Order: sequence, then structure tokens, then C-alpha cells
Amino acid sequence: MIFNCHTHIGDAFIELKRKYSLEELVAPGGYKHRMLEMADEKIVMDGMKEAIDVMEKCRADVFVDFREGGIKGVRLLKKALAGKKLKAIILGRPKEMKYDEEEMDRLLDVCQGVGLSSYSDWAEEEIRQIAEHVKKRKKIFALHVSEAEREDIQKILELKPDFVVHLCKATEDDINEIIKRKIGVVICPRANEYFGLETPLKILMEKKAIVMLGTDNAMIVKPNIIEEMEYVKRKYGLEEKEAFKLISNNPLKIFGEILKKEAYSYRNEIESQRCNG
Repeated sequence: MIFNCHTHIGDAFIELKRKYSLEELVAPGGYKHRMLEMADEKIVMDGMKEAIDVMEKCRADVFVDFREGGIKGVRLLKKALAGKKLKAIILGRPKEMKYDEEEMDRLLDVCQGVGLSSYSDWAEEEIRQIAEHVKKRKKIFALHVSEAEREDIQKILELKPDFVVHLCKATEDDINEIIKRKIGVVICPRANEYFGLETPLKILMEKKAIVMLGTDNAMIVKPNIIEEMEYVKRKYGLEEKEAFKLISNNPLKIFGEILKKEAYSYRNEIESQRCNG
């Protein structure tokens, strides 16, 4: 089974006509989010379908998407997946940067968990309540950590994430704390390189972290996980067997149990809805 462990395919329709900083492009209120707010649903969905086609052509079996746009955003992705064999673990997020108990329950009814932006984007109380709610529902909780600047690892660990993404600015002590708790780490080297950031793969591998590979924003990098793996092999000198574990064996340690519990073929879900009228 081949995994792409971190995608944002909702932004696949966006064309970047110049170079952007991370803050300009993906921070709350950044270019990406403005484009998502303004875009017609069909344009967003067409972009998602193209990204899904890329993943199917490279023989990916599962992708883990951080889906923006609240409940509506999750439903749009499910619609794009109708009729596809590709499975998705969809991690939604609240529509606004705040906790709402009713919205969270409705969101978690339609997806497998929550995937948030950087810890520092959120008010401490809001993110704490979101994490607690997700854990009570026994769903996946994940977030971006120390991508462009180091964040307080102890506060992040209090949220009990199942996995974190990036760690470009994490210290060795931060990484030790994450490994101690067997929290998965997704790296996205090509997307990081776009922003002039360095993936800490060497130290993660040396310390035997549960390292997984993702392609991140589809507007920056096409979600071809095989190309991402080949890039990692070239840049970091990994052997084929080592590199392949980042998209196969290691993700199963984090996502294997949830894949056993639920079937994420939204073709079946749509067909079931049709049969029930």
C-alpha cells in the first residue's frame, strides 16, 4: 500500500505567477485562502480531480488531506472522489479560527479527524478545545509544527497529536520529545524547498522516528508521491528500500488501524446514498 501522507489538494486550481513567502501564500488570510474563498466550487473541484488523477497515475492507494473550508470543504472533496479507487483520510478543520462544539461534532461526523495549520496561528484556548473534542470522538488530530519558526513543543505535545508535519525549525530536543511519544512525522521536502526551508530528515532517520512522506500544497508540488520519494533518494542519499518505507511501512504504523476500521471508498458511500433514495 502506497501513501501520500500530507496533501492540500483543494488548492490545486491555483496558479502561482510569482514567488511567495510562506506567510504570504499559506498563512491565515494569505493568497491561497483568499483564492479559496473567491473561487467557484466547480473550479476548486476540477483542480481536486486533476490532483486525484495524478495520485492514481503514480499508483498511490491512500492520501491524507488537510481539507480547508469546514464541513462544506470536506463534502466537496468527497464529491471529487466519487467513482475513484483512491482512498482518502480526510482531516477537516473549522470554517473559522475558533472552536464551536456543534460545528466540531458535525465536522467529525463526515471526516476522519482534524488537521490544523501551525500552532502559532491559533489562540491557545481554541486549539486546546478542538484537540480535546477530536480525542473524545477518537478521531485523528494533526497539525503543522515548527515549519517557518520554532514553536513551543511542550504546548503542542499537550494536544496529543497523532502526527505532526514539517519540523523544519524544530530543535534536536523537540524531535527527541516527539519520538519519545511515538508521534508520527510527515516531511514534505520539495514544498519546504520552495520556501527555502530544510527538512530535518537526517536527524529523524538517525533517531528512528516514524517518518512519512507527503507532497503538501498541490499548487506548489504535483501530488506525485513517487516523484517525491525519488527526490528524497537523490537529495539525502537514501537507498530505495529506506525511501520506500516512508510511503508504505511507516504510514501503516500511524494509519493502519483507522484503515481497518473504516472503508474510505467514497464511491461506495455515494452509491449507498443513491440506493437509499
